[in-house]
Amino acid sequence: PRYGFECQLDKIAEDLGLDPLEYRKRILQPANSRTVNDLRITSMGLGECLDALGRATRFSDRRGQLGRGKGIGIAGSAYISGAGLPIYWNEMPHSGAEIRIDRGGGVTVMCGTAEIGQGSDNVLASVAAETLGIMPSDVHVVSGDTSLAPVDLGSYSSRVTFMAGNAVKDAATKLRSRLLAVAAERLEVPADRLLSAYGRIYDRADPEKFLPFADAAVLAESKDGPLVAAGSYTPPKGIGGTFKGAGVGPTPAYSYQAAVAEVSVDLETGTVTVDKITTAHDCGRALNPANVEGQVEGAAYMGYGEIIGEEQVFRGGLHKKPSLLDYKIPTSLDTPALEVIVVESVDAEGPFGAKEAGEGPLNPVIPAIANAVYDAIRVRFDETPITAEKVLDALGKRDNRGIAKSRIGPEGLGDGKADPKRALRRLGASTDARERKRTS
Repeated sequence: PRYGFECQLDKIAEDLGLDPLEYRKRILQPANSRTVNDLRITSMGLGECLDALGRATRFSDRRGQLGRGKGIGIAGSAYISGAGLPIYWNEMPHSGAEIRIDRGGGVTVMCGTAEIGQGSDNVLASVAAETLGIMPSDVHVVSGDTSLAPVDLGSYSSRVTFMAGNAVKDAATKLRSRLLAVAAERLEVPADRLLSAYGRIYDRADPEKFLPFADAAVLAESKDGPLVAAGSYTPPKGIGGTFKGAGVGPTPAYSYQAAVAEVSVDLETGTVTVDKITTAHDCGRALNPANVEGQVEGAAYMGYGEIIGEEQVFRGGLHKKPSLLDYKIPTSLDTPALEVIVVESVDAEGPFGAKEAGEGPLNPVIPAIANAVYDAIRVRFDETPITAEKVLDALGKRDNRGIAKSRIGPEGLGDGKADPKRALRRLGASTDARERKRTS
């Protein structure tokens, strides 16, 4: 849907004679508001993303000025920081975490999240460390072990940083209170005057008056027993509407992102080359900036692959590209230059202000490339991928008839003369035929 939505925004902007970037800024949803379908918006950094891209790429000055075969395009998007409702509706927490501090000051975080390369273990260690006042390297994370960790709903919907992060922060805050209480007694300082950082609990009025973190752990265990605490997170009520279907879309916080793509189109071969993708992502607060940049770059790479060549093709009910030998994805040598701009809106409900930085950055890349191709050759592509064959077809060079087209996409949906019902009938007939062949 985002592909169609963002391409349509460009069409509207062109019809109105507006700069696509400025048009998007005009229709932004403000922070701390409700959408027309009653979704709650908290922090909102899409405007800052668009402004940052405008400065970095000079989009408004360059659009339409690069010459035929060269183009620049823009698109924006939003994404959830985890679903507001669980897959199987219930009242239990969405994320749980348990933290233990041993007698030597070692900290172990146990959470049911799955570290699948996205860096979630590092994020959870960072949240625990920041709360307790130690270094992330002092925290050991045990994730994905259901025999040890409390229940977590899983690593999907870009939910781990926000939801599991808040659960870890909840558990760490409980332990921090115990540590500050014993430190206050030993240092003879009111607990509300104590700070914890870099492995020390100290008096903010006299930083040289401190207690090492490990010593505080020994005192706390000696006084009240083992230092173990559990934390959890459940999204707040009322973040979505009450109408039928309102369970789809709500989230505690939305991330925002925008992308500018620069392309070259070979007018003889139809080959589309993406020269550069610049992405700005509002992740709330970047708990680990390097990790955020890596996630955004990975998402941009995936979006690039989806629009340049990746395609699900079926014939007779069978997948024509059943393996990675047939289903081609870009390699590092194919990937265009990537530039990431991190925008920090700092969400009031995220762990230390953080929101998602996983799946969201992919969304604007695909339509940004399509809009850039339009800027290069004045052809709208209402379907993906944009292949050389389709470009040649649009330029009237594929069948040597010389008949150029202004649009490539599903027939029956392209203009005011089309009959949408005809396109739906064709789709239904095709689906029915495949099903009959599969079961015969």
